[in-house]
Amino acid sequence: MDQPTPQSEYFPAMDAGLPVYDPHREARRALLRRLRVLLVAGLAAFTLMVWVLVRVENPLERLGLVSGPRRVIRAHLAALSRGEARAAYEFFSSRYRQQIPLPAYEQMIATHREMFRTQLIEFRDQPGDAARTVLDTELVAANGRHYVVRFTIVHSAGRWWIDRVRWSQAPDPGRFSRT
Repeated sequence: MDQPTPQSEYFPAMDAGLPVYDPHREARRALLRRLRVLLVAGLAAFTLMVWVLVRVENPLERLGLVSGPRRVIRAHLAALSRGEARAAYEFFSSRYRQQIPLPAYEQMIATHREMFRTQLIEFRDQPGDAARTVLDTELVAANGRHYVVRFTIVHSAGRWWIDRVRWSQAPDPGRFSRT
């Protein structure tokens, strides 16, 4: 008769051709499955974060986690685009409200409606300090014209306020000739 090998004495299933249950092997498989899921989830999260940081200008401000001059300007311009003069007026400082009464502001918005329906293109920061900053904003109006708007923003009473606004039509580089 055949002498069983020492291995088959301890693992009789090997002689019968049956799969051998190895608890260490199953634990490794489960661990590798979990690691693969963790790796895929981590790569997805990393890719999403990089995309957000590249595509969105100041993402924390966009999510409402940070309040700042740009957020005030974005909200002001959004109200103007919707035709909500009163909501846009609420972002003005008390000093600026004294210079421009609400009825005059509403009349100006109604008269120049196409000019104020805008899409933001770019912010350009000007040197400022902690209590006052100046931002140049390039916009495209519904009528296709480009504008540069200079906002002077002040920090008072725990928030940012628009203290001055100057609209100007952006120069058209195609109108100038070189000699």
